[in-house]
Amino acid sequence: MAMKTIRIRLKSVEQALDEAVETMKSLSRGKRVKPRTGEYFENLEAVRSLLTENRLGLLKLIRKHKPNSVAELARIAKRDFKHVYGDVEILQGLGLVQATVNQRGKATGLSSDTTEIVFKIAV
Repeated sequence: MAMKTIRIRLKSVEQALDEAVETMKSLSRGKRVKPRTGEYFENLEAVRSLLTENRLGLLKLIRKHKPNSVAELARIAKRDFKHVYGDVEILQGLGLVQATVNQRGKATGLSSDTTEIVFKIAV
């Protein structure tokens, strides 16, 4: 499995809008625009609200135990299924966790190829 780095950047709404305007201007002039990758947040509190200790703990457990389901992960973590399920959904949305399912739609495993999370804060 390839390892990857997730980049998390802080960017104000004004900065994001300025960049969007510049991108649209470049596109309208026919220039190629390099896609930007990573997760962007407006402030550090927004990052903290998503990357909680519990969620980072689940990420470590997923990498270590490679559970077959969220229920198995909840048992390993000794946490309530409902809360673990919600946390896994958020981690999936951030691209930190992948769920595999068989042809019948049954979960066959949780995995993560993320090896590090890098924060970039422009000052």
